[in-house]
Formats: sequence, C-alpha cells, structure tokens
Amino acid sequence: MTATNAISPVILQPIAKGRAWGGTTFAHWKKFAAPKPGELAIGESWEVADLPESIANGCTLVAAGAGTGKTLHELIDLDTPGWMGRARLTAQGRFPLLVKFLDAAEHLSVQVHPDETYAAANASAHLKTESWFVLAAKSGATIWRGVKEHVTKQEFETRLRAGASILDLLVEVRVQAGDCIDLPSGLCHALGEGITVAEIQTPSDTTFRVFDWNRNDPSRLLHLDQAMQCIQFGKTQRLEHLPIRNAATAPAVQTRSMRTTLLSRTDHYKIERIEAMTATTLEVITHQRPVCWLVLGGSVSVDGETPVSAHAWQTLLFPAISEGCTAKLSLGATFLRITLPDPMDRFIA
Repeated sequence: MTATNAISPVILQPIAKGRAWGGTTFAHWKKFAAPKPGELAIGESWEVADLPESIANGCTLVAAGAGTGKTLHELIDLDTPGWMGRARLTAQGRFPLLVKFLDAAEHLSVQVHPDETYAAANASAHLKTESWFVLAAKSGATIWRGVKEHVTKQEFETRLRAGASILDLLVEVRVQAGDCIDLPSGLCHALGEGITVAEIQTPSDTTFRVFDWNRNDPSRLLHLDQAMQCIQFGKTQRLEHLPIRNAATAPAVQTRSMRTTLLSRTDHYKIERIEAMTATTLEVITHQRPVCWLVLGGSVSVDGETPVSAHAWQTLLFPAISEGCTAKLSLGATFLRITLPDPMDRFIA
C-alpha cells in the first residue's frame, strides 16, 4: 500500500437514512433536502461510518481535505499506521466507531443489541454499545433504559410472546438537552419521540426489536428469539453504575478560553464536550490515536497541508498523526470530542 500524508483532518459527507420514525430536523439544519412525497422522513445522519459492504450505503465519503471523494475505508487503507496509530481497527479491518445524529419525531422501537457472548456465537451479529448525547428534547420527553430490577426474564418473555405491553416493565427516564446516556450492549432501550441526539457507538448495525409500537410494518420485523438471548435482567444491568450526566452540571475543567466536560468513558470510546469561551486556538492532541470532533455550534478551522473548516452539524476526523495541528475556534464554538482507548491501557495496573 502507498502511504499518503495524512496530517490534516478530513470532513466526511454524511449519509441520510430514511426511517419510519424520522423527523424534519435535518432539513432545518440544511444537512439534507426534505424528502419527496412518499419517501421516509430522514431519521439518521451517519457522520462517521465504515461498515462492511453487506450494509447498504454504510461507508462515509471524504467531502473535504486530503483524499476527497474516497471512502473512509479507502483513506485508512492507504495509510493505516498514520490514521490509526496506537488504536486498532475492528476484527473485520474497519474503523472502530460509528457516529450519527438521530431525529426522532416518533418513538423508536424497544430494542436490544448483541453483547459479546451473543456476538461470539453468531458470526452475523456484532457487539453494539452506544451513547446518546441529547441535543434537543421536547418538554417531558422520555427514553426507556433497562428492565425494572424486580422483573424476571420469564415474566418479560411471557408478556412478549403474548403480545401484551411491556412498557410498564421498563425503566422510563425523562431527559433534557445536554444529557449523556450510556447504553451498554444487552441493555433493553428505546428513544422517545421529540428527541434529537448525537449517537456514538461501536461499529455495528445489529438491532433486535422487541416492540415497535404496533406499526405492523413488514419491513420492521420483531426479533424476539434473538432479543431474549441478549437482554439483561436484574442487577446484571448495573444501572446504578450508569448515571446520566448533563453537560451543564457535570464537573468540568475550565480555563479563560475553554470549558471541557467529560460526558462518558466506556471500554470503547470517551466523549467530551468542549466549548470555546472566547475566540481562541486549540492545539490538536491525538495521543497517537484518531480523534473525531462532532461540531455542534460555531465554526472550527484547522491548519495543515490541507486546511479545512467545519460549522455546526459537520464532523471532523483527525488521523493519529494530526498531533500538532492548530484549530481556530470561534466564540461559542462547541463540539463533542470522541477518542478511542489506548490498547496498552489494559496492561497498566
């Protein structure tokens, strides 16, 4: 493979995904044109994606920066050490994150994603741990996260098989803008209507639906057998160890020009919210791993051999060798910084 100079970040072209529950936010953001009559509303914007060819339209293209027009997979393949540094690709040789925006005008299905045990036993399934950062939520908006601790697997499955409602068996939580919610694999959950989120997850599109709000859509099948092999119950869900953090109230590190708030740290990624308190510059630090900046407000411009500029609702992806680039942030510029773990961390006592 021929190496390429990958010092500067790239801006990726988002992929629009029509969904039965999609809304109008993306058209308002001017990310995509409004759907035509008869088309599904756009429910997802895939910002960083490198899924296998078996997933239709599952790999983002470079919209600006070095390698414009290439897929993310092609770009990384040209210089894997430069892009990944100390981080690792997946076992399938893919980028280890899938980053999206979701716009829920209606409830999403109650669902679960495979855990490590199920994924290891089923080659077509892939582990999926995810986190939601709430960008906007209508008054009283709720999510469902986890099964109530006293509910047994038998009780839950009996309700499912009978076609009875399971909503009263789930933990319902009110959410607001700024909340960050972790959803480990195996945790039953649903995103409620009237909520727009940024979703950071491991690179899997495997979802098992257990309830779809009686949509009776033949293209949206339920997966009760698979789901019951994955859903966690009782204390194994560890809900007490999964607090919801809000960006406005969580502890932050603040200087005269910058405020950094840690929102989530999982085995697969870390999410921080960074806000420029003044127009300022920020040296890019990668720690020899690729870094994703999901811009939520203001503007960010980055120098380097191929300078790029990003505005609200655009995504910058920095290769590991971007260390030392300088970003210029407008007053109020805000972004989520998403970083990968260092594989050596597991060996450090």
